[in-house]
Amino acid sequence: MDDQNVTTAAPGLRDRKKAQRRQEILAVAKDLFDTRGIAASTMADIARAAGVSAPTVFNYFGSKDAILVAIIAEGIDDAYAQDLILPRHGEDGDFCTILVNLFAFITQGTLRIAPRRIWRYAEANVIRHPQTDLAREYRLAEHRLKSVLRDHLAVYDIRLTNGAEPDVSEIIGLFHDLWNLAFLAHVRGDTPTLADHCDDLTARFAPLCRMIFAPDFLTSPQLKGRP
Repeated sequence: MDDQNVTTAAPGLRDRKKAQRRQEILAVAKDLFDTRGIAASTMADIARAAGVSAPTVFNYFGSKDAILVAIIAEGIDDAYAQDLILPRHGEDGDFCTILVNLFAFITQGTLRIAPRRIWRYAEANVIRHPQTDLAREYRLAEHRLKSVLRDHLAVYDIRLTNGAEPDVSEIIGLFHDLWNLAFLAHVRGDTPTLADHCDDLTARFAPLCRMIFAPDFLTSPQLKGRP
């Protein structure tokens, strides 16, 4: 191999090693946060578990909140890239059941991104410190999810009880807020199993569904363009 090839290959190898080390730090941090708790996990603990020095962890991330931002942001990117957030269309059943299954699927995908303790911490952080990077990332995650949900549900020929033209964004906002309450109950352990969580979603969604959706659509929802 000539000198030029050696020169160009070395930076690529260093970059790959740095990226690998970064992912290793994130993985052990996520595990520590889940098993020990975020407040009880120090940057030194994370460094020790990752087999690196504490300054190395600080050089990569700077703070625990920066690690949390990376866990959430990169986890969400991976989940969307692998289609782990939303199910496919074509599910049979009434529209309330479709919505419950949709948001239960989102719950499962969200918990694959990060464990319950991280989401509890993130929610509390948003309330207490709304200007932090973690709070901003949390809000961006909500905005992105609502946007994807809007596109997902826009394919249904939604009809409302009052006959008005449906605003899918408003509908998404209503059900997302209800889901968020149910999700927080789930990560607190109030609804410990997925079946319990689905029951909670049904109890929250059903009255709103009956209030806003036309009965025939609610009973037998159709995709647009389908006879």
